[in-house]
Amino acid sequence: MTSPANGPEPVTEANLAKLNGSSPTSSDQGSQDMQAEKQSQARSAKTSMTFSQRTMESMNSILVRSLVAVNAEPERLPTQKRKMPLSLPTTALNFRGFVQKSGPVFVFQDSVESTLMWDDWPWTTMWMGIWAVVSLNPRLLVCLPPVIAITIMCNTFFIRFPIREDDRNLSPSDALRKSLHMPDLFQAEPQAPPIEPRPVMENDIKYLMHMRDIQNMMRLIIDGYDHISPVVKYLNWSDVRRTLRIFQACIVLLLVTYFIAPLIPWRLVLFFGGELALVAHHPWLKPAIEAIKKQSNETPGKYQRAQRQHRLKQRLIDILDEDRLPEYVWQRGWKDVELFENQRLQLDRRGGADESRWSAQNLLCGERRPWTRGSDGFSAEGNSPPEYELHAEDVNYELESGYEWIEGESWRIDWGGAWSPVGVDDAGYVYTDSSWRHAAPYAYGVDPAMPTSPTRWKDEELDEDHQLEEDPSPSMRALTRRRRWLRRAVRVEPPIENLPEDESTR
Repeated sequence: MTSPANGPEPVTEANLAKLNGSSPTSSDQGSQDMQAEKQSQARSAKTSMTFSQRTMESMNSILVRSLVAVNAEPERLPTQKRKMPLSLPTTALNFRGFVQKSGPVFVFQDSVESTLMWDDWPWTTMWMGIWAVVSLNPRLLVCLPPVIAITIMCNTFFIRFPIREDDRNLSPSDALRKSLHMPDLFQAEPQAPPIEPRPVMENDIKYLMHMRDIQNMMRLIIDGYDHISPVVKYLNWSDVRRTLRIFQACIVLLLVTYFIAPLIPWRLVLFFGGELALVAHHPWLKPAIEAIKKQSNETPGKYQRAQRQHRLKQRLIDILDEDRLPEYVWQRGWKDVELFENQRLQLDRRGGADESRWSAQNLLCGERRPWTRGSDGFSAEGNSPPEYELHAEDVNYELESGYEWIEGESWRIDWGGAWSPVGVDDAGYVYTDSSWRHAAPYAYGVDPAMPTSPTRWKDEELDEDHQLEEDPSPSMRALTRRRRWLRRAVRVEPPIENLPEDESTR
């Protein structure tokens, strides 16, 4: 198969067939010849490319090969021949053995959980001190294996040679004096048999406890998968623009971290990271944080800070989008055209505000339509028919003369909410009562996690349309909401005959 001169043969279908004991067919041989011809053509083309072109092609090739499909498993190495075939008796036998012998795994898991959750505060405090010493002196990790062995042997020793009841009440000096005059360990009579690994039996209560722990471990794996799977959509190029931004940010972050990594005090990072992980699970901390959050939710400052964050986010998105605009758009100039989406809430019997209950189909007869040109309800041309809900791209929006839509651009949500003095929520919505008044950036009165009434803002911060003329009623609820959509329109290039004579002759 291999020779010292030529080195190992490449991994091809023919070589895999040889390893499996079969010979390649004629069709396989023909496909190999075509593949070899394509590879020779590709190599000849690469030789004529510049160094920068070859570098970019290599990066693109690595990027494409690294992408993994979301709904398919990655191709595995040819190791199937070393695996046992699927067999129900073997599965049942292995599962029974796993239940019987998985006790130490769950004992370790319970110990870690007990330490993190402060079930025994002296024990957790001791581990905080141990972590402080080890994190500031990482070389002590070399001592970890003998420490573990000594701990196990001490525990097993006191099980086989337990301390007698009369010795437990001795003073420290008496205990030390007696330990110096103890008989030889080899001559002492053990009080208990040594601990040996004994798998639990199926009729034992521990067997059922292991079954319960396996059940909970499977739930942890399922929950972990459900928490990680939503991240895949940001990395699988389902939205090319979004993934490209993340890819560019990762390259910049890689370069930055490469240069600043030697300057980071990693010992202090490990020290504070471990200590904060333990402090974060203290039973007193969570109620205190919830009380602080509840108090901060009642103040307008929280939503004013969120409004500034939303506008900063929108500004960064605009900068990135404008950087990709064609050159002719910058030469002619453009403007943002706005369109407002209006929805009404359909309350259920429990009074909840589930997202699926917000819809334009719930709008009352005679009020504003699902899509309007202005926030005050001025109707757009070609509104959606009442029998179904329409998307922003389906609205027949007629531009004023002298403008046209930019090719490839579509309607986008205004995440910043600069049009609303009270700000918007994370989805770009502004919530109002049934008469489209008393605006707030949250669903007051219907969302139990939000305040029950719109926050009273300072009058100098609002215009006349958003100022509260009276205190809101305690029974007031946010039953309507709206948000703004934007789309860029570029100036139409004037025809040649309408240009001045000096410009048309250039």
